Amino acid sequence: MKNEKKFKEFLAQYCDVKPQDMTDEMRFCEDLGLSSFDFMSLLGDLEDTFDVELTPDNIGNVYTIGQALALINDERQSA
Repeated sequence: MKNEKKFKEFLAQYCDVKPQDMTDEMRFCEDLGLSSFDFMSLLGDLEDTFDVELTPDNIGNVYTIGQALALINDERQSA
């Protein structure tokens, strides 16, 4: 999947899980241990790093790494 390695390396800055140990099914809060503040910070940095625009509508159902990667890829293709 596009951007997977870059996204996991980016995400590793916010948690104690190594990129190579991350799976698409991992949830941000429950599995990676992100607080709601960490998650909001991650979203802001994600927009800058991946040049995507995130809205409440498109992030409302994003709970896992795989869902976030799909969103990034969709947003970059439609840009």
